[in-house]
Amino acid sequence: MKAEIERLVVGLPPLPAVVRYFDDFDNEMRSLRLLASTDFLSVRIDGLNQRIDLDHMGPAQQILQHVLVDWFSRLDPHTLTSYAREIRSYSRENGPCSLLCLTTASPFEARAHWNTVVLPGAKADQSWAIRAYLHALCRLSIGQWSPSASSIIRSLKSPKVDRYRVVRAGDCFLPLDQQAMIVNHIDGMCGKLAADAAALGNDELRDVCMLVMSFQYAFRPGQIARIELADVRLFSTGAVHVAVSIIKQKDASKRIRITRKIKREWGPLFNELVRRRDAGTIRPDEGVPPRLLFGLTPQGVSRAIMKLSEELTGEAWSPTDLRHTAAQRLADGGVSHAGLTEFMGQTSDRIANVYFDTSPAQAQRINEALAISPIYSNVAKIAKTRTIDKAMLLGLPPDQQIGAVPHGIAIAGIGGCGLGQSLCMKNPVLACYTCSRFMPLGEAEIHEEVLESLRPIVVEFAAASRNNQQSPAYGQLKSTLAAVRRIVEELKSNREDGALA
Repeated sequence: MKAEIERLVVGLPPLPAVVRYFDDFDNEMRSLRLLASTDFLSVRIDGLNQRIDLDHMGPAQQILQHVLVDWFSRLDPHTLTSYAREIRSYSRENGPCSLLCLTTASPFEARAHWNTVVLPGAKADQSWAIRAYLHALCRLSIGQWSPSASSIIRSLKSPKVDRYRVVRAGDCFLPLDQQAMIVNHIDGMCGKLAADAAALGNDELRDVCMLVMSFQYAFRPGQIARIELADVRLFSTGAVHVAVSIIKQKDASKRIRITRKIKREWGPLFNELVRRRDAGTIRPDEGVPPRLLFGLTPQGVSRAIMKLSEELTGEAWSPTDLRHTAAQRLADGGVSHAGLTEFMGQTSDRIANVYFDTSPAQAQRINEALAISPIYSNVAKIAKTRTIDKAMLLGLPPDQQIGAVPHGIAIAGIGGCGLGQSLCMKNPVLACYTCSRFMPLGEAEIHEEVLESLRPIVVEFAAASRNNQQSPAYGQLKSTLAAVRRIVEELKSNREDGALA
């Protein structure tokens, strides 16, 4: 086999001295010098240098270089580096002989090798990269491969994988009360900004704006990182529009730009962010172009959002989790397939089907609103709360002892408020359970009474709104009862743990 590889290498045309590709993060064309003896290439994308190793191919190293040249002319740099990484991974795990065999074999011999060796031993991502490698061999007419063999490559099977397993399982969806925590945080930052703009730190401001783009509009880290200062349009009415590029599209003609209108109440955050960027108060990270709004790489955006979500909810939710959650909210709310496809920036409405497949039916929605259904039990994990006892509650100032009459039902003694009801802009009891300043009473029975008192109200609102998930009153009651139920479960769990101890 080695002699056959060496024969193929001798017959290869000279490598081009330079290959060029467009770096859409830095917005410039980049050049790579190629040498036959090069063991690796360094490709700069997303503000970072990505290393492509070549030495794992042994004597076929120059063949891989020709394949990379072909890929540079056809593929996005992200796809190219991903394929190169997966081919290296397969070679390291299974030895280089398999790839060398595919390189030298005839198409029909390669198909037999694929079914007996590659398919049982390769992961899905690795198999897709190897198929791209074989397609490049066909285009380059290397060895026994020619363009006519492409149909054989297309017929090769790959390991079955469910790309949306986490969506079907529901593991990526934020519980309703944790979504409320995020909304409360964004509202709180708006209030802090209105009270004293200087009190809002630069990192706080930048991170909450990125959270809005991820949580509310389902943008990927790469999209958020690529938003430019010029993409943000500020209007005298207070409206804020942000243009974002659609990425992860193989067809360059489909990489369009879409505009999203920021919620009016959250617009001041973006106004202040743009003002500070223009004034030079907030500077981009090293290596990040100054034209970019947030001044972070995609990896930096992802890390910042995960850190903030963990501080707010106790769990580090990724931008991908927030993206799936936003899509599921729309599907639950009755948006059309076309509407969800456009919202997600996809080109095929087949991808939207997975969210409709996992959307609960009408009866299930009512059960979820009643906080007695296990629909989201796989994601409704117990949150850490600060509880107080009766003595501590009675020792608080009256303004910090929560009590109200929501919808004609008197509810009191459920816990304390770290802020004070007179300073709170939201409805007591209904908003308290999803508020970070709430200190629930450490008695599960009290909160179970709240559940029983509010359930008839939810049924009335469900009937009045015809289960419209976008109804503000229905949505607030639903998220409140979900939060109450979780507090009851935690208190009971703590009681059982104490009994066992």
